[in-house]
Amino acid sequence: MDHNDKVEQLEQRILRLEREVAELKQLEMQRRQASPPPVSPNRTAPPPPSGSPFTPPPPTSNWQDAYVNAPPPKGNYNARPQAQPQSGPFAGAQRPPVQAPYTPPVPKPPKDWEHLIARVWLPRVFIVVLILGIVWGFIAVVKAGYLSEPIRCILGVLVAAILYWLGEREVSKERPALGKVLLGGSIAILILSIVASYLLYDLLPFIFAFLLYIGALVFGVYIALSQRSQSIVGITLIAGYLAPVLIAPDDPNLWIFAGFETIFSAVMLVVAMKYSFRVSYILAFALLHITLGLSMIWYGFSVQNVVAVLIQHAVILAISVLWKKRSTSMQLGVLFTSFAFVGGWLTIYYLDGSETGARWMIAILSLMYSILYASGIQKRTPVGIAYPAMAIFGWFLLLNMIPNFPARMAVILVEGTLAFLLALRFRNKLQLVLACIVYAYALLATLFVPIERFWSASAFNWLILLITIPAIYQIIGKWVHSEDKVYSSLYRKRYILMWAEAILGLIYLSQLVHVASRFQNADVRHLSLSSAWIIYAILIIVIGMVVQKSKLRIIGILFIFFTLLKIIFIDLPDISIGVRAILFIILGVVGLGLSRLFYKRRDNNGQPPSQEPPLEANIPTNNPERSYESSTAPLDNRSADVPPASPDKPKHNDDLS
Repeated sequence: MDHNDKVEQLEQRILRLEREVAELKQLEMQRRQASPPPVSPNRTAPPPPSGSPFTPPPPTSNWQDAYVNAPPPKGNYNARPQAQPQSGPFAGAQRPPVQAPYTPPVPKPPKDWEHLIARVWLPRVFIVVLILGIVWGFIAVVKAGYLSEPIRCILGVLVAAILYWLGEREVSKERPALGKVLLGGSIAILILSIVASYLLYDLLPFIFAFLLYIGALVFGVYIALSQRSQSIVGITLIAGYLAPVLIAPDDPNLWIFAGFETIFSAVMLVVAMKYSFRVSYILAFALLHITLGLSMIWYGFSVQNVVAVLIQHAVILAISVLWKKRSTSMQLGVLFTSFAFVGGWLTIYYLDGSETGARWMIAILSLMYSILYASGIQKRTPVGIAYPAMAIFGWFLLLNMIPNFPARMAVILVEGTLAFLLALRFRNKLQLVLACIVYAYALLATLFVPIERFWSASAFNWLILLITIPAIYQIIGKWVHSEDKVYSSLYRKRYILMWAEAILGLIYLSQLVHVASRFQNADVRHLSLSSAWIIYAILIIVIGMVVQKSKLRIIGILFIFFTLLKIIFIDLPDISIGVRAILFIILGVVGLGLSRLFYKRRDNNGQPPSQEPPLEANIPTNNPERSYESSTAPLDNRSADVPPASPDKPKHNDDLS
């Protein structure tokens, strides 16, 4: 049988198989559309009627055609393999998959700005305005002498009761926005009245006033929770924080003032976290610092402010440790911001003259967060991310509070490098940002302090700077990869560190040369500096060749050109002709030698200096066998270092005979 005949028969069989597959698909679709009769799971399907499109063609004499056109073997085609037996009249029948009906997405209704402004925010804003008006009107009436001191406090309680009744009435009439605001205002007026009765008029003893204050807070929290209203909590927060500030006497007891504020802050933080009031949690943290800042403006700085913020930070830390399941990014932000504010208050305390106390407090906090980080508590939670960042920030503050420590910047550079390593090792973005800030601070502080002596703190700081930059480069190369989705840009741009290292190294070397030759004449100074630059450029090129970094070699070449420009535009006007000759001879020899070194390196790597094609490649040939062999010869058999043998030259000496 001819080869073409075999191909033709194969094509005919393929066409026949395609027709049969199409007929099978059509029959299956018809069977699914019709209601199938009840069939037992183990009963085979009946044979197809004669004349149907599924009837196989008669067998042919060729055994291949008989095999291809043979009917399929008998079997249960309706039962699915590895399926549980079904019960019912349609047991064993294949059912099409049930598709859920398409439901179009419900469009969002347009935002009702009138409702949002008039019913939600209007009462919230103006209840604060009303409270401030009542307080200032109360003060004006008191100054006019119309009311006695007990009557003033009783009137405040009565106003609070009226606002409470109105709020309950509005809530019962299904006007909850206005009713909740009135309830919050009643709590605010009640707290103001209790604080005024003690701070202004001294009508109540401290214990009784303190118990009433705590009772008012508990009552406000009860109302807020019963109404599930964060607005009531917010109004209670504003009133509780600002009440001691607005009605404080001229010479208050700052311990009592700070105690009121601290207790109120702790209670509201716990309540806000327990009932997931996010906005109230942030307000409970921020308003304490605002009120303490106002008190510092009016009464001056005091240690009571530091104690208050430390207690509040301890409460926030305890909440973050105890409520592990509710650890969120909001808690992370509040915890880290609280520690930053504590650091600010301790810095003010340090500048105020209490250096030892501030250093001890910040050291204890830094050590505590270092232990929390090392112990692995909440390592996988958002709050746990803040522990190493706060430890870094705390040690940074402590180092800046140590007096007479000349090598401070070197230690901070090492701290920033270690923080950079841990941040990339454990994928901590917050710690990475803080490590960059700490390192940049130490870098700038080192740059702005020139080197005046060989053995000095500034020279040591410069040396540590030049050591830590390549260390960070190696850290990025080890812990970050080009496929990293988060830090890929950091990996791609790490070559900037090579440029920074080269430039800073040149500045460092120039300062050392200046210190060594500052008592010499101008010729010696210029010659020494230019020679040092040339040696430095050669060293960079050699290092680039050893580590196979093309960017380092490019930097060295650019430094050679930069040295030439320096000699031309800076050195020539001030040096003698002999020194000029020496500099230009040295620079010319170095440039030619480096060029020769690059040629040698290319030859050693198997790359010819010239990229021109060989002459034989351009010579046409009329020998078809030679052309076929040259085009089909495997390239892998040719060595990159050995050129192919020329056909015009014999391979062995025996060919000469």
